[in-house]
Amino acid sequence: MMVRVRKSQESDFKKIMEIEKQSFNKNYPEFLIKHIYNSFPDGFLVAEDNKGNIVGYVIAVMEWGNGHIVSIAVDENHRKKGIGTLLLDTIEKYLYEYCNAKYIVLEVRFDNTNARKFYYKRGYVDKKLLPKYYDDGSDAILMVKKRADLNKNYPIIINMW
Repeated sequence: MMVRVRKSQESDFKKIMEIEKQSFNKNYPEFLIKHIYNSFPDGFLVAEDNKGNIVGYVIAVMEWGNGHIVSIAVDENHRKKGIGTLLLDTIEKYLYEYCNAKYIVLEVRFDNTNARKFYYKRGYVDKKLLPKYYDDGSDAILMVKKRADLNKNYPIIINMW
């Protein structure tokens, strides 16, 4: 299956929300996704199959000079086909090269070992445990990936909202 990544459009929100709901027990409300989209539309990418169907998405923003991956998910019928990797690689390239991000950060549920392994394979490291981060009281891990050419001692500033 051929997949291409493109910038998202508002008309994609319905499918993004469907994938969001099938991927996470607690999902972002549509109004919040639209708000993030309106504030940083270049951080919204979708993966589309050769028939024009959206099969995945990634949402990212810039904060304090860092890229922040807010959400990434792939339609349950298209997982384990490299789509998540393609989305992550594409948004990382954009954040590092066009936004000059020094780091990319994300939060992942502590008990989501599959997601953590996915990020470890792509160079992310655990930075900090975030106790009771999620609405249901679950812990998260803050994960960080440093831009490859960045000075070893460059400080990271993270805004935890």
